[in-house]
Amino acid sequence: MPESREKTFSYTTMKLKTVPAALAAILTLTACEDLFESGNLEPDGSVPSLTVNTPTNNQTASIGQGLTIDVTVVDKDQVSNLDFVVAGSSGENELIHFVTKPGKTVVEYDTLVSLQNFEPGKYTLLISAQDRRTNQSLKEVKFNVQ
Repeated sequence: MPESREKTFSYTTMKLKTVPAALAAILTLTACEDLFESGNLEPDGSVPSLTVNTPTNNQTASIGQGLTIDVTVVDKDQVSNLDFVVAGSSGENELIHFVTKPGKTVVEYDTLVSLQNFEPGKYTLLISAQDRRTNQSLKEVKFNVQ
């Protein structure tokens, strides 16, 4: 008979320790809003924070050295697309267009773009950052090529 009391005591003690651990896990998971999100990926008005570090407005780039593009993007819903377009300042067709899909909340993107096929003149760099909820930020930087 003493054996069955020990087993009951052991089982009850284990059960009492498991309940608080389960409650703590439930509270932790319910605090994480993304895990229980309804799946709604509609725009929420929180656009990505897009900072163009280089080039600066009216900067001059050399055909031989190319154009350094350095941007920082931060968004709570992850940056899904970074879209870069270089066009002539008079609205000519796109001369360069490339997209990257980082899938992170903080993105540091740095690249060097060749200007070998460019004529000296004025150009526009348009950068678009979109988060996974389709909120979008746009930045335009005018630069010169010589």
